[in-house]
Amino acid sequence: MFNFTPIKIEWFYRLEGDRTKINWFLWEIALEYYDRIRDSQELAHYREQYGEEQVAQFCAYYARRMKKSLLDCLRGRRKHVMAYEEYISDFYPSHGGKLNGLLNDVAKEAWDSMVSGCRLCPQRCLADYMSKTTLFEEFEREGG
Repeated sequence: MFNFTPIKIEWFYRLEGDRTKINWFLWEIALEYYDRIRDSQELAHYREQYGEEQVAQFCAYYARRMKKSLLDCLRGRRKHVMAYEEYISDFYPSHGGKLNGLLNDVAKEAWDSMVSGCRLCPQRCLADYMSKTTLFEEFEREGG
């Protein structure tokens, strides 16, 4: 059912109560972001410089940082989810603006891809975002 990924699912929950649809959705965003970084020719040097594990950690960090903006949107406090370049500069304080801009653009592409896929997904993670989900357990049972 699931493919191997260097992005650890347990990075998205600490307690049993954190196994919610929103955290599952954020994990999937991190996966999509990671895949897009891995496939980007423009980010080849970045991947070589940092390696698979750190890129995975960064993607998870970025996705988890998006949670507040996502919740603000879902709760009607804001019209759109924001992808802040600040998330990148906080993780990589020595990066320059061009690389940060590329990483942020790829994050936006990952977001758009995920949201378009959500329309077809029966889980309805964003509509019922605080509900618990069994997807974490299913993933772990599958050997993820």
